[in-house]
Amino acid sequence: MVGALSEKDLFSVLKSMYRALAKTVHPDVARRKPKPGEADRAVELNLAFEELNLDKNPAAFRRHRKSFVARRPRVAYQKSLALERELALQAAKEERLASAYLDRLVADYGWGSEAVPTAGEPEEAGLVPRSIPFPLKNLRLGLLDVAINQNLKMVYWSVGSNYKEINFDASGTMTVKPVGRTRFAKAAYIRLLGTVPSGDVELMPLLDRPPARFFKAPALNASIGANGPSLSVLNRISRERFQAHVLTHLRPEVSERSYLFSLNRPEFEESGFLTLEGLIVKIDRL
Repeated sequence: MVGALSEKDLFSVLKSMYRALAKTVHPDVARRKPKPGEADRAVELNLAFEELNLDKNPAAFRRHRKSFVARRPRVAYQKSLALERELALQAAKEERLASAYLDRLVADYGWGSEAVPTAGEPEEAGLVPRSIPFPLKNLRLGLLDVAINQNLKMVYWSVGSNYKEINFDASGTMTVKPVGRTRFAKAAYIRLLGTVPSGDVELMPLLDRPPARFFKAPALNASIGANGPSLSVLNRISRERFQAHVLTHLRPEVSERSYLFSLNRPEFEESGFLTLEGLIVKIDRL
């Protein structure tokens, strides 16, 4: 640490150590009767700090630092370097493993060699994912749209409820009733990936942000202020952030107070982003 820290940071550490030791051995600071030899230790501490004072004696500070680093036990130092290399290799291995797992998770979203379009519908309307990691049947999920819930705190107009529903019938077919809609529609392009308990990850900082918007009217910009569009969020997360912060918490199940993630085919193919369906707040068995 002595060799790695900057001079300013190392001196800050030394000052903190000096103040902590002074409270123990200095008679005036400790506010008690000094023990035998404590006065001498207080003088020694003050002299040592003066010698290491970067502000008053930078040459001595640098000389003692160089001497201290050179005295490091070579065996312990080599062991620390070996441990650092081992940790770096382990981190790289874990990152490759996570990347490979995510590749496998999203690459098999294939859109339906066995699916047959229904009569009178466009060719792709009948396509369904070939597989899902956790099949759900006879189930209805109630979710809160996280982006709407967040963004409504920052604007002065209302878009209605932020509640949506996802339905699974006896065959596992998924239909979605989006926010503000009254009917369910077939979810031909959505593949669920899993859930993450809301307490396991701080999700808001990880979600994508739309570009900041500025208006010609200064008063409108002033009313939006620092908490305006630049802080709004979208219901999507980049692959890199998902892998780094979410993937290790992903579960093949649904439970209340959990975030539900999916792969939305058009969104994923265009931008590589994964989708946050919402926060599960209700689970009904059909």
